[in-house]
Amino acid sequence: MQLQRNELDSEGNISLFMSEQLTPIGKANDHYLQMYCNESYHHKSISAESLSAYQRLQMKHDEIYHHEIFVLGVSQRMNHVVLHLIKYLGVLFSLPVSSLENRRAFIDSFIMIVSASNLLGISLARNLSTEEVTSPDGIFINEYIQLLAKLAKACEATDHQEDYPIRATWNKNIQDFFSLLVREAISRDISILKEASHRLTSVEMNHPIATVLQGEE
Repeated sequence: MQLQRNELDSEGNISLFMSEQLTPIGKANDHYLQMYCNESYHHKSISAESLSAYQRLQMKHDEIYHHEIFVLGVSQRMNHVVLHLIKYLGVLFSLPVSSLENRRAFIDSFIMIVSASNLLGISLARNLSTEEVTSPDGIFINEYIQLLAKLAKACEATDHQEDYPIRATWNKNIQDFFSLLVREAISRDISILKEASHRLTSVEMNHPIATVLQGEE
């Protein structure tokens, strides 16, 4: 099947629009969306199965479409993650939540946190609470800044070779960042795994290597 993009119909299901042929990973994205995102469960209940599937999808995406970053060392990649989060913070702080740019920066933040989780070997599903997540008492953007600062401190400590719990700091704050974004997604009524998968497909279809991958079929 030839698909360009996935959109939601009036019932929240995925409607498929015909256009260019998807790359192999794009087809995997579509397969993922059909398996998990058209299910009837509400997005507040992210299942461990769907989250694990998304983590695997993200890893394949990063390896192919961001290979120049994928092959870097752990410290360099974590620096890259922090730089992306800083970039998104500027949008999240300065533009209204209702804007498309703010929504995209929010989804991209989630994608970067999952990418970091894969890098650090964190199984997000293993730590996923089965209880309904509620919005935090604090202000989202303030918590975002605090977590980002802690990640940045650990990155700086690697450069200085400081006696500092670098890996433990990364692990804890990436998981806390994930929880923060899930809670905020609920507050914003965003189906986070569905939106993130849409975003990956969009990146893949516009990547220069897409035509090369299509030629492999």
